[in-house]
Amino acid sequence: MDLRTECDGAQYTAHLSGQLKYADNGAFRTLVEEMNASKAKRCIFNMSRLTAIDSAGLGMLVIASDAGKKNGWSLTLQGASGQVRKILELSRFDQLMNIAD
Repeated sequence: MDLRTECDGAQYTAHLSGQLKYADNGAFRTLVEEMNASKAKRCIFNMSRLTAIDSAGLGMLVIASDAGKKNGWSLTLQGASGQVRKILELSRFDQLMNIAD
């Protein structure tokens, strides 16, 4: 996973690209800690450049969603397409968190 972040105070955006897989677990947990520390009320994962996600990646998204609920920020998955979008749909992630085009 390649990652670029930005925060304007109220919103924290993480631009994910490449593949989100098990090997990214440590970096992803650090990202969630940074989101918590930012005190932003809205966090977005821009997934428009993410090409693949495995089951561990799905688990990481659940961890982020749970962290948001615990720490008072909302999570939106934005711009997922192709294989990533299909996996999110098959996994019914729209019932767990907000998914936007």
